Amino acid sequence: MKALMAGMVIVAAGFLAGCAPQPLTKADVDGKIVCNSDRMYEVEQRARHEGIQVQWVNCPHAVLRAT
Repeated sequence: MKALMAGMVIVAAGFLAGCAPQPLTKADVDGKIVCNSDRMYEVEQRARHEGIQVQWVNCPHAVLRAT
């Protein structure tokens, strides 16, 4: 019974390891357009300081550049 359980654990670990995402390469990242979270943070901090409500319809964009 213990041997069967150990075998099932090993098989399950193998399946879970196969689902791990591949690391991103420079080609995957370069030129990708994402939300500019730094700009959003600045706007929200300023709005909180001034007592203004901010509702995002579209996020400000940033283009990633690999070095």
